[in-house]
Order: sequence, then C-alpha cells, then structure tokens
Amino acid sequence: MVKSMMKFWSKKANDGKKANQKKRAFTLVEILIVVAVIGILFVTLVPRIDFAGDKARETGIKTDFRSFELAAEQILRENAGLGEFDDVEALTGANGINMYLDKAIRFDDSGECAKKDQWNQAYTMQMVASSDGNDNNGAIMFISNGKDSTLDETDDNYALVVTYYDGQIESETIGFSTNIESSAIESFEAGDAEAMTVDASDLISVTYKK
Repeated sequence: MVKSMMKFWSKKANDGKKANQKKRAFTLVEILIVVAVIGILFVTLVPRIDFAGDKARETGIKTDFRSFELAAEQILRENAGLGEFDDVEALTGANGINMYLDKAIRFDDSGECAKKDQWNQAYTMQMVASSDGNDNNGAIMFISNGKDSTLDETDDNYALVVTYYDGQIESETIGFSTNIESSAIESFEAGDAEAMTVDASDLISVTYKK
C-alpha cells in the first residue's frame, strides 16, 4: 500500500514538472538565418524561372516568324519582287501575302496580324521599296514589340526582314538569343522610317519604323 502511494505521488510530481517545462523558442539569430536563406534562394531561383519563361516565349515567336518568312519568300518569288505592291494595303489584298498564311495568322490592310504575340500584342508587318529605283527590289518586315509591348522601345523587340534584291531573296532576324543572319544584309535595325539601301558592294541595309 505504501509503495503504491509512493509511485502515485512520484508520477504526479513528474507530470507536474513536464507541464511546467516551457517549449524552447527560436532565437532571433536563428530566425534571421532562416530569412537570409530564403532571400538567397529567392534571388537565385526567380531570375531562372523568368529566363525559362522568356525562352519559351522566344520559341513561340520564332515559330510564327518562320510562317511569315515562308509566306514572304513565296510572294517575292512568284512576283519577282514587290513591283506589284505599292504598300502594305496592297500587299495584304487580293493575290497578296495572305494567300500563303493560315487564316489565324493573316494580316489586315493596316499590317496588323490576327494572331497575338507571346505578350498578347498583335504582330505588325511593314514593307519598303529599295532606294535604288528598281520597283521590284524591297523588303518585308515583321515585328513583335516584345516584353514591354511598345514598338518605340526597341531593346526587347523581335524583328524579321525578308529582302528581294535583283532576284536574290535573303532573311535576317534581330532580338533573339540566336538570330538568322545573312551575309548579304549588312544591317537591320529600328529607325524613324522604313528604309532599304544598297551600297556599292551590293550589301543591303534595312530599317523598320519604330
């Protein structure tokens, strides 16, 4: 009986001690270390996620540009240049470039595409005759305004040019991590107006209107 009573009171005493023990809290230093680690992971991983997203968008634009390029090459080849088309309205009219494009990616007479780019902005098309006086020579250009969705800010624009000069068709892109380049095209860039010039060495320079 005495032993039983002693065990009972000993158990009660131990239970009381356990109940009175406080759980150990995190120290301020430990909390700061955890916050710092989370911050480092955030800074390291977020740019990579954003980069992967940009690469996927770029791939989508490349796919659309390939369709535009093939259509432009076809219209230039079959018409021996741009002599039949005075402007974008004519180029998108009857017997124009839309004959070679799926309905979902055709252009209206202002040069705006039915399909949006990866930032939900319409692709645009521009054309220009060469300054050499030959009406057949010229260029067709396709532009995506890029991440900022602004044509004026050209740092992140994607653009494709398909040129026709004396029977030769050439293509070049700008803005991509890997661009199509042509030895016949000396430069392709944004400017205040569309232009295509050819120097004494038959090297082509093209400007799209930003």
